[in-house]
Amino acid sequence: MNKLIWSFLFVVSCHASAVDYYMVTNDYVRVRDKPNLQGRSLVMLNKGHLVIKLGEEGEWSKIYFLGREEVNGRTEGWMSSQFLAPENSVVNSTLKEELILADKGAALSCEKVIGNEFIQGCDLQLEYALVKGVGLKNIKVNCSAELVAKTLKGDLIPVPVSQTLDYVVSSPDERFSMNILMKADLSYQLTEVNLEGHRCRVVESL
Repeated sequence: MNKLIWSFLFVVSCHASAVDYYMVTNDYVRVRDKPNLQGRSLVMLNKGHLVIKLGEEGEWSKIYFLGREEVNGRTEGWMSSQFLAPENSVVNSTLKEELILADKGAALSCEKVIGNEFIQGCDLQLEYALVKGVGLKNIKVNCSAELVAKTLKGDLIPVPVSQTLDYVVSSPDERFSMNILMKADLSYQLTEVNLEGHRCRVVESL
């Protein structure tokens, strides 16, 4: 699936309200619909993903994050508590707290070729906001996502995407939106592409 390519992004800004976040501490952690290993897997999150904790049941935490669910604009489910920690306790010590990004949602839309119904391209939109406001700073942001593509034969192909860009922070609680356009090689005969996990983080500040 190395023929899937991406390009193009843009930035928007607006105000974002502050909330208390927990951070996922491992990669490939599943969010389930029930507080046990038999619960249906809803999505997979990676280390550094920010979520809001709603409660606990045994060794499981009920959490939610913005995006995926079309009805109320957020995804809610259960995650093993061992993979969660208060955001402030795991913030990278080389970065200032106000440069931590809060997840504001993700959306994936794909277009199919008229006539054969194979996917010809997808548009991934990731939205994030600074937890605290700072002004006139240059930051470097990396966004990554894990997609899974399904072929006509039923094969599942992982499609990781990643991009790093420079931004100028000009206002408090600034919000960013990154668009990644992907063009699929039609020889793969893709019938479905799903977003399994995503994250954006500040990797450098000036």
